[in-house]
Amino acid sequence: MKQKLFIALFILSLIGPPVSFMLVKDFVDTENYENRTLASFPRLAWDNVEQIPGEFEAFLNDHAPYKNFFVNLNTRLETRLFGVASVAPITVGTDNWLFYTVDAEGEDALSDYQHVNLYTTDEQEEISGKIQSVVEEMAEQGIRFYVFEAPNKERIYGKYMPKSIHVYGPKSRLDAIIPELQNKGLPVYDLADSLRKYAEDYQVFCKYDTHWNLVGSFLASQQISQVVFGNSVPLEEITIVPGDETSGDMASMLNMVNEFHDDVSFSIEGYLPEITAEKAEPSEHEGITVFHSDSPNEQTLLVIADSFGEALMPFLPKLYQTAVFSTFTSYTPELFSWYDVDDVIYLNVERNQRYFERIPEVVNGTYAGIAGEEESAAVLESGLE
Repeated sequence: MKQKLFIALFILSLIGPPVSFMLVKDFVDTENYENRTLASFPRLAWDNVEQIPGEFEAFLNDHAPYKNFFVNLNTRLETRLFGVASVAPITVGTDNWLFYTVDAEGEDALSDYQHVNLYTTDEQEEISGKIQSVVEEMAEQGIRFYVFEAPNKERIYGKYMPKSIHVYGPKSRLDAIIPELQNKGLPVYDLADSLRKYAEDYQVFCKYDTHWNLVGSFLASQQISQVVFGNSVPLEEITIVPGDETSGDMASMLNMVNEFHDDVSFSIEGYLPEITAEKAEPSEHEGITVFHSDSPNEQTLLVIADSFGEALMPFLPKLYQTAVFSTFTSYTPELFSWYDVDDVIYLNVERNQRYFERIPEVVNGTYAGIAGEEESAAVLESGLE
């Protein structure tokens, strides 16, 4: 009798969840929070026999009944007990501030924060030489080339990081190398300089997102303007308008948007109101965005950037009559022949050191690693360069 009962319970455990799920699936959370296409049911054909087991396993993993409920429950327990989540490289800090502490080849935010990945003298010399070569090559074509590094959120708001994650030494990788590059006359700048100045009085990064908010991107744009043109608009001369409550890409990665949604969005008013910048018709090239404005500056700007470049679009186009924004994945050297480029802003977030270390390869279009690495990063960043 006990054996039959055990067998019955075992069978019920197998068929119960999917059957019950079919009845209630319209009333439970089935949203795809992973920013990727979920696995489809395997193709049942003789020429696909060897792939069917693996494809079917992937399908089951992606479409398991009550998956979001159990992932959310597991994440709640992990974040509350340990301050980390196994579903994504995210650290939960004080007051539920979320930090993208990825630890991977070419993208190591945790080591950046802990100051344990400083460049050696030889590595600094190699990077210096690479940047120098690009600056000189561009100058020969009459183009000014600038490198700007956006800080990781935890470098600005480290006070919210868990005390259990220790920092070793007074300087981060960028804190150490950028002054050395500037001493050699290279146009390399740390955008943390402008953010730190206001980070206590204003929130400059999103609480639940990997990116800076519009206040932070405004400050970054004005540091860029100061470097390039020698003038900028002070924060005190524009109006910051609080908006609705919002969540972010990391909350989505954790499947906890319903729990983490009390951040505040902002808009900026009063920035160069005498100048109008408008987005051109969508480009036939995905990832390329063009703006035209009535700025008195007749020059053309090319911005080559990771996802941190997008939030600069409300500001930089007002400084040029033509501004072209390209993601790293969409970038092609042909942009220089398509547009009469005068200035180049090359921008990546601190953790994307692969783009900082390979500037000539990226600019010349020979860095083969971009496509695969950016696609992998996009799964985490978009929501997470």
